[in-house]
Amino acid sequence: MNWLVFAFVTWIMLGLELGLKSSLQLGDSSIAPSFLAIYAVFIATAAPPRSSQWACLILGALIDLTGPVPRMDAASSFTVLGPNALGAFLMCQLVLAVRGLLFRRNPLTIAVLAAVGFAIWQVVVTAVFTIRSFTGDPTAWSPASELGARLGASLYTGLLALPFALILLMIAPLFAFQFVPSRYAGRR
Repeated sequence: MNWLVFAFVTWIMLGLELGLKSSLQLGDSSIAPSFLAIYAVFIATAAPPRSSQWACLILGALIDLTGPVPRMDAASSFTVLGPNALGAFLMCQLVLAVRGLLFRRNPLTIAVLAAVGFAIWQVVVTAVFTIRSFTGDPTAWSPASELGARLGASLYTGLLALPFALILLMIAPLFAFQFVPSRYAGRR
């Protein structure tokens, strides 16, 4: 995998995440798509397993570092590094487990995996912050409403993944992904 191309496309996708996410938000709800999740699914479907895992950890950490968490007093916010990185890593593991059964270069595959994978990712984030809220953390957190909004965002992300998958698949040769055959590839 070409890490320089990964860094450049990550920079573009992070810009879309920070710049367009609030514009694409559905009404007054917090349901908005995640461009970095679409990109993470694309990387997980095409890159070697170790590179996929590191890339997803990096993308999750970027979401953690750029998404402040509000406090209960609503006057300030803070950053928590870890929940999105863990969620992205577990999403990557899901994609790595099923990618041998799917057509990797199909935009519908990336769209479905983006919806399902981002739902897993958001369940992990919700679980981490819910556990933190039980320990007396000053986070403004309502588990049921957060989970509902985050699962809605995963569906929205899956819908938006279809056009983005077409673009990402067109630039896939720039990443120099190496095809790693399955250990069962030559057996009958």
